Amino acid sequence: MAPSSPMLTVLLLASCAAVALFLFRSRMARGDLWHATLTPLSSIIGSGFLIMAPLLASIVGPMAPVAILGIVLFAFAIGHVIRFNILHVEPRLADGRLHKGTREIEYLGNVVLVGAYIIAVAFYLSLLSSFLLGYLGVDDPDMERGLTTIVIVFIAGVGYLKGLGGLERLESISVTIQLCVIASLITGLAIYGFGFLTEGELHLDFPQRDVFTQLQMLAGALLVVQGFETSRFLGERYSPEIRVKSMRNAQLISGFIYVVSVILLMPVVQAMDLVHIRLAQIVDAVAPVALILPVMLMIAALTSQFSAAVADSGGAGGLLRENSHGHLSVRMGYVSVAAAAILLVWAVNLLEIVALASRAFAAYYFLQTLLALIYNYRDSPQRSRLRRVDTCLFIALALILAYIVAFSIPAE
Repeated sequence: MAPSSPMLTVLLLASCAAVALFLFRSRMARGDLWHATLTPLSSIIGSGFLIMAPLLASIVGPMAPVAILGIVLFAFAIGHVIRFNILHVEPRLADGRLHKGTREIEYLGNVVLVGAYIIAVAFYLSLLSSFLLGYLGVDDPDMERGLTTIVIVFIAGVGYLKGLGGLERLESISVTIQLCVIASLITGLAIYGFGFLTEGELHLDFPQRDVFTQLQMLAGALLVVQGFETSRFLGERYSPEIRVKSMRNAQLISGFIYVVSVILLMPVVQAMDLVHIRLAQIVDAVAPVALILPVMLMIAALTSQFSAAVADSGGAGGLLRENSHGHLSVRMGYVSVAAAAILLVWAVNLLEIVALASRAFAAYYFLQTLLALIYNYRDSPQRSRLRRVDTCLFIALALILAYIVAFSIPAE
């Protein structure tokens, strides 16, 4: 089926409409569990689903599908740690039953994560502004910073006036658009890939690096799928059980999207410059699949950065409330995050500090594994085989995360 085929265009639009109808009209989309899932889901897919395929192809070439599967499984294991802490460590931190050292580790991790969220919000929205203005042919750094500031103020205003529910409504619209585009993208790529398998052959011209450098870059790529931890900070509105389910659902949905999209995008990325990857290249590269896809992906690129910023703003607001022991409201937390993000936008080069944010996320996950280990060793009321299995898993994850904090390099 040719890229200009009207039938293919109709098929892509139909798949997009079907997903939109399901998400807006289904009973599932009106339930608390789906609303709680929106924040981690928007953060995970918003921060990297478009860039992951060429990114991994530039590191490991045709082994990119294997790499993304490993990254998704590792992220799910870290999510298990966060879910474990929500159910077991969080209640004991709240009522003071954990010893002082554990509380200090939790506090330190939260401080690190707040800084990472602020950098992430500023970075995502700067990318949004840069991509939008670049598409319109405008190259003005001050205008880019001004647009970024306006969007940050808008998100903070919604959060302050409408609370978490208001941010979730923004996320609902943004994630729905993304999922609709992803459905069309997967449909188009599947048809294109079938033709490619019967007629073409994959040739990836990617930089040759030593194994240690590849591992360092894969460690940096791991943080592209961060965002699931935002469920941890939605306790103002949702029970621990709903937050645990929402995180698991978000990771399963996003994991499927990442693995399938990387596999199906492999024929497309071979036409890209894998040394200097840019978002605009990805949008242009899907033109052979279907003429309508570049426009749809441009919309997805804008909404993905927006939704990731909204999700991280929501997580940071809840985190600030928790760290202040309730003295700072969640709504004021949104305002505080916005003020700090605006300061970063105007004061520093975000590209120079975004790698620091990636390591900060890894450091937070590392500290969360320490919390889980300490709980199992000192505070767990039972000594079962499952606890021993968890302990072995937590130790392995802690070692890998320590490696990421120490040795990861930007995957670019």
